Amino acid sequence: MILETDYKWFMLINKIVSSYPLIDNFMIFFAEYVQYAFVLLLIMLWWRNKKTDRIIVFQALVAFSLSYSINRLIEQFLYRERPFITHDIVQLVEHAANSSFPSDHASAAISIAVTLMLVTFRYRYIWCFFAILITFSRVWVGVHYPFDVIAGALNGILIALITHFLLIRKKPIDVLLRRPIFNCKI
Repeated sequence: MILETDYKWFMLINKIVSSYPLIDNFMIFFAEYVQYAFVLLLIMLWWRNKKTDRIIVFQALVAFSLSYSINRLIEQFLYRERPFITHDIVQLVEHAANSSFPSDHASAAISIAVTLMLVTFRYRYIWCFFAILITFSRVWVGVHYPFDVIAGALNGILIALITHFLLIRKKPIDVLLRRPIFNCKI
């Protein structure tokens, strides 16, 4: 029942793909390239050489790493073929024929964006908007079903919350964050 509904949602979206070339190009851009903006943001925050920024980067990298690792674990038990393997669809980007569930792009973008929300980063709403567009664009370009990106996003949200409220506050992490690498000269 869930997979049938998921397929119907996917086809509802996929049937309008290629009808609007401008939207298609926009979605391809978000599906393939905007993820690197998150990497550049974290690099720029680290180089700003402020302790709070470096802690944000550390927290975002922990959340990303944990959510990605959980995706790898889930894929060991739940394999789902990608839409372009099992159905005749419009596919806008090339992708390996590996497991579709859950979406790594959704987990990564959402875990970093939620981390930015939790630490009250100045441009957090823009980054959350980018993360949502990355997530949706993966369905639009034909490489994920909606349930794949929803599961990836939920994983990203949950791990960002656990990282922020539980892991970062633990004594070993607190001791690590007092190390010289986080204490910058300003």
